[in-house]
Amino acid sequence: MQWGFDLQPHLKGELLELRPLATDDWDELFAVASDPLIWEQHPERDRYTENVFRTFFKEALESGGAFVIIDRQTRHIIGSTRFYG
Repeated sequence: MQWGFDLQPHLKGELLELRPLATDDWDELFAVASDPLIWEQHPERDRYTENVFRTFFKEALESGGAFVIIDRQTRHIIGSTRFYG
């Protein structure tokens, strides 16, 4: 028996919305991710730099399981997440 699982559903809650990451999300997502404080305790502490984040963004798109997180009130991207092996 094989179970199907959609790795990129479009999810909406009262406060947040998750939708599949798209190439066009680069500018808005990088604007959020370019804050060094976000990455201060992350193993890849320099991910706020454009070159490092560009690699992360590319890999997220290629993963087939990445999402942007949208504030439903402002309609702005506030982050991202993805399924990871």
